[in-house]
Amino acid sequence: MLKSYYEILNVSPNATKTEIKNQFRKLVRIYHPDVNSSVEAEKIFKEINKAADILLDDEKRKNYDKFRSTDKSFYSKNSSNYTFSDLFSKTKKEKPKAPVPKNGEDITVSVNIDFTEAFLGTYRVINIARSMVCPKCGGHKFVNGNKCSYCDGLGEKILKRKITVKIPPSIRDKAKLRVKGEGQFGLNGGKNGNLYVIVNVEKNDELKVENGIVYYTAQISPAKAVLGGNISVPTLWGEAVIKIPPLTKANQSFKLIDVGVLNERTNKKGDEIVKILIQIPSEMSDEEMELYKKLNEVNKKENV
Repeated sequence: MLKSYYEILNVSPNATKTEIKNQFRKLVRIYHPDVNSSVEAEKIFKEINKAADILLDDEKRKNYDKFRSTDKSFYSKNSSNYTFSDLFSKTKKEKPKAPVPKNGEDITVSVNIDFTEAFLGTYRVINIARSMVCPKCGGHKFVNGNKCSYCDGLGEKILKRKITVKIPPSIRDKAKLRVKGEGQFGLNGGKNGNLYVIVNVEKNDELKVENGIVYYTAQISPAKAVLGGNISVPTLWGEAVIKIPPLTKANQSFKLIDVGVLNERTNKKGDEIVKILIQIPSEMSDEEMELYKKLNEVNKKENV
C-alpha cells in the first residue's frame, strides 16, 4: 500500500504546521545527501521534500486532504512501494563504502629574479592558498540540517601560507623547482600535491657568461686610453675598480680574478674578462676641438 504524505513525514493528519516543519527538519538531518550518501536515503529525501512541499502549503494541503477523504487510494504519485519504516530499516543495513583516497592537485607559481641572482642564488617568499575539507562539517556543507557556519556552507576552508623557496646558483631561465607536498591537500588519505616554482631570469645586456667566465665590454674616452686611469666595472658581486694603463689600445682585455661565477663543487669563483672599446664622442666643445687640432699639429711635426 502506498504511503500518504503524513506517513512519509511520520506525523498525524491533525499535526500543526509547526509540528510538520520540525519533523521535516529532523528527517533532513538524517537523509540529506551531504550527510547520508546511500541510494535509499536519496529516495527518502526526495519523498520528504515532496511531502513537506504539499503539507506546509495551506492551499495544497487543503486540496490534498479533500482528495484523501474522497479517494483513499490517492497518495503521492512519486511514492515508492516501501513503507517509511521499511526504507529506514534498509538504509541502516547498507554498509557505507570506504572513501577512495585522492591525491591533491599541484600548485604552480612564477617568480622573477635578476641576472646576478640567477648566478649567485637567492631566496623568494611564495604566498600560496590551499583548500582543505572543513573540519566542522567534514565537507558536507551542513551541520544538523543547517548550513555550516564555519565554512559558510562551502565544505572547505582556504588556508593561506608563506613558503620560503631557495633558488640555487647558476639556475637557467624558465627552470622549474619542486617543493614536495606543498600543493593542495589530499583527500581520504591521499598524498598532498606539489608546489612548482617557475623561475624567470631577467636579461642583462652588460654581463655575459660563458663556461663560468663573465665577459664585460667597457667603453673609455680616447684621453683615458692615452693617459690611463681607473674605471669602475660591474661584476656579479658588485662594482669593481680596475686600473687602465697609459696607451691602452682598442679591444685590449683585462682579467679580474675571483669575481666570476661561483663553482659549487670547488667553492671557487671564476674570472671576469673586461674588453676595452675606445669611444669617440659624438659632440665636442670648441675647446676640445682646439686641443685635438694642436695634437694633430704635434703629430704632423713628429712625422716630418
